[in-house]
Amino acid sequence: MKVWAKVPENFVRRFASDPDYIRDISDIEAIERIDYEERFPCHSPSEALSLVSELVPNEVAIRYLPNGLLKDDSLCWTYSEYCAEVVRTANLFHSLGVSQEHSVAILLPNVPQMLFALWGSQIAAVATPINPFLDIDQITSISDQANSKILVTLGPGEYGGQELYQKALKVRSASQSISTIVVVSELSVSSQVAGINRVFEEQEDIVDWSVGVASQRSDRLAFERRINPTDVAALFHTGGTTGMPKLAQHTHYGEMVNIGQMTLLGPDPSKDQVVKSRMKVLCGLPLFHVNAVCVSALNCIVNGGELILAGPQGFRNKSMMADFWGLVERYGVTMFAAVPTIYAALLEHSSDSYDLSSLINCGCGAAPAPSSLLTEFHSRTGVDIMEGYGMTETTAGAVGHYYYGQRLVGSIGLRVPYHQVRVVIIDGKGQIVRECDTNEIGVLLHSGPNVTPGYKLPDNNMGAWPETGWFNSGDLARFDKDGHLWLAGRAKDTIIRGGHNIDPLITEDALASHPSVEIAAAVGKPDAYAGELPVAYVKLVEGSDVSEEELLNYARENVSERAAAPVEVIVRSEIVVTAVGKIFKPVLRDDAISRGYIQAVKNICPDLQFKAWVTEDKLAGRKVLLKILAPLTNDAEFTAKKLEVVLNRLPYIWELIS
Repeated sequence: MKVWAKVPENFVRRFASDPDYIRDISDIEAIERIDYEERFPCHSPSEALSLVSELVPNEVAIRYLPNGLLKDDSLCWTYSEYCAEVVRTANLFHSLGVSQEHSVAILLPNVPQMLFALWGSQIAAVATPINPFLDIDQITSISDQANSKILVTLGPGEYGGQELYQKALKVRSASQSISTIVVVSELSVSSQVAGINRVFEEQEDIVDWSVGVASQRSDRLAFERRINPTDVAALFHTGGTTGMPKLAQHTHYGEMVNIGQMTLLGPDPSKDQVVKSRMKVLCGLPLFHVNAVCVSALNCIVNGGELILAGPQGFRNKSMMADFWGLVERYGVTMFAAVPTIYAALLEHSSDSYDLSSLINCGCGAAPAPSSLLTEFHSRTGVDIMEGYGMTETTAGAVGHYYYGQRLVGSIGLRVPYHQVRVVIIDGKGQIVRECDTNEIGVLLHSGPNVTPGYKLPDNNMGAWPETGWFNSGDLARFDKDGHLWLAGRAKDTIIRGGHNIDPLITEDALASHPSVEIAAAVGKPDAYAGELPVAYVKLVEGSDVSEEELLNYARENVSERAAAPVEVIVRSEIVVTAVGKIFKPVLRDDAISRGYIQAVKNICPDLQFKAWVTEDKLAGRKVLLKILAPLTNDAEFTAKKLEVVLNRLPYIWELIS
């Protein structure tokens, strides 16, 4: 066996009593007969990195494609070099005054320094990666909640650095915690790049990354730090009820347990001849998100694999998307993770002329994938999309399809080992009434060593824990008789646009600030490309006269987050509210679903006469019914096939009725 294949044994122990392969719930339960603390003895990412660096010092850890293109000359860091950079980074952060009580806010695209900063800050303090597309108030709120003393960002120049740098300066001015900005300039993208002048002026509170890191030792830490398994390693932001993000705490051991769980999901290189080479993971998802950080980056590094960063923009780069299949072939990519809209976009580029035999595993999450997409992807590539489910609050993956198990289209799979899930009925006070029966829809709860110990701000935990140790996901789901989970919608109001979580309150607040608006409510409308798009329903102040178009433009100008800008504003004479005055969104959500399907049909058949409405299905949750009111044209069969393709890309079950 190759040395790299032995690496997981240092953080995931296997025993003689283990099943040969994990296929079903009984195999998961057999794995759990060994205590998880015995199975996962490695207590922190830094410990795991140190172990791997000793075992495979000269293997490539990170390969960076500066533009994410096939023609790029890649820049590489071996494991020994990567480990040295992380140590230097930790020492730099410590020298700038951070300790365990502080965090390092990281406002970067997918450049290698993002990875050095993520793990260097976990050693010196706490890592707080931030979505660069958030507005200044949101970034400031996150930084102050996290007690961030340092903000790491790009210097003005390429990769959108000018915008980020200016945003960082404004955040520092508004923040009560940030004292220093560390700037990753073009000079410091790699030691292999030279001759580019700095375009920012170093000051006492603005530090050049390359200069600062170069001044630090790389062989050991310059400070004492004993990492306890329960210490907070990172803070990841997620949608909040106030319009400002909440920060979910990740512990060092929670991250390692989750990586161990993800490892058990996949193929076993010691037993499977299909796994012919080192793990090579192409990362195109943003590294401020748990999926990219944990499922792609940390999982790959800890397993002694090669992490391929496909440029600063990742999947947002259309040129990279066009080169994607060529990148898979050239670098022997074995795995990547994406959201359904990315997979749909990839299928627009032919893969026929490329050798994709290295590709073993393709992960998918964030939103349900249409069955037609799963089928078409397998038909085109020969590889299955492995649907899974996780949350920021579960570190990353919590439920998924096992490499050797049954893959049920539409299901999110089985729970990962040592992670417990329940489907329950919850009353209006947030209390558990009872457990759901098989195939009965209820609220999904999570418990396990990978689940967050709570949000950073205590107030954010109110209502999140209906029972001690059990986190309320806000998602609706059901169990089938074999323990497979099926999502049936969301109890929470979060809108997921292209895998990005949007708090509807952001949209609502923008519209509510208009003097003519009395009530505003935002929900998600299904979309074949984005998954969901925000639409807003408003009730006007009596006597007001303002058009939907005016309100739409006003909302777009006043939202604090561009993704939250609605694509449609609908004026209603009344908006249904509950007995306690809360907006009753299921009615609006059903209307938005109907509008999404109507729009999809009209895009294909603008003259088609039909009706669409939403009903409740016992197993599927929401179901869309379509009724054609006039006979199809002479090309009826062709039209029907086009409709089927389009409608299958939308997330809900649909039925054509006579």
